[in-house]
Amino acid sequence: MEGRRYPSFIWRGGCLLFIFFLSVALFPITRLEIRDKKEDRVLYSRRVSSGDRFEFIYLHSVDKTPVIGYFLITPDNRIKPIETRFQSYGPGLPSTEKHTFREGKELKVKSEGIVMERFSFFVSPMTRQTFIFKGDRIEFSPVQWGRMIDIGVTFRPLFWEVFFSHGRSS
Repeated sequence: MEGRRYPSFIWRGGCLLFIFFLSVALFPITRLEIRDKKEDRVLYSRRVSSGDRFEFIYLHSVDKTPVIGYFLITPDNRIKPIETRFQSYGPGLPSTEKHTFREGKELKVKSEGIVMERFSFFVSPMTRQTFIFKGDRIEFSPVQWGRMIDIGVTFRPLFWEVFFSHGRSS
C-alpha cells in the first residue's frame, strides 16, 4: 500500500510556515541586564532600545559627595557614558582637563568616544551605589559588600521572553 502524497504547494507552504514561525521565535529581544558576577545571577532585566538612558549614582569614597553618571544605549547595543557630574575632583573621577564645565556647584564632564560592552563595579556600603532606569531604582547596599556587579546589554530570543521571563521586570 502506497502512502498518501501531498501536493507540492502544501509541502512548500508548510515549510515556509515553519520557517516563518522559527524566525519569529528566534527574533532577538534586547535587554539591559544587571548580573551578580560571583553567583552568576541576574538581579535585574528590562527591555531596552537604542537611545534609552540610565543613571548610576554613588558617594565618592574620599569626598563623601554624590557622583552621577549618565549612560546611553547605542544603536549597536553597547553602553556609552554621556557625562559625569560631581561636586569636587577626587581620585577615580574623570579627568577634568577636557570637556569640563562648571554648572553651579557641580563639575560636569562630557564623555567623548568611549563605548563599553559592559559597566562593572564592586559593591560597597560606603559608596551606596544606585542604578536608575525608566523609573526603576535599584540600591546595591543590601547586596553583600565586595560583590562584582555587571551592567550590560544582552539578547534573548522572543520565545525565551514569552515562555521563561514571565514574572521578571518587563
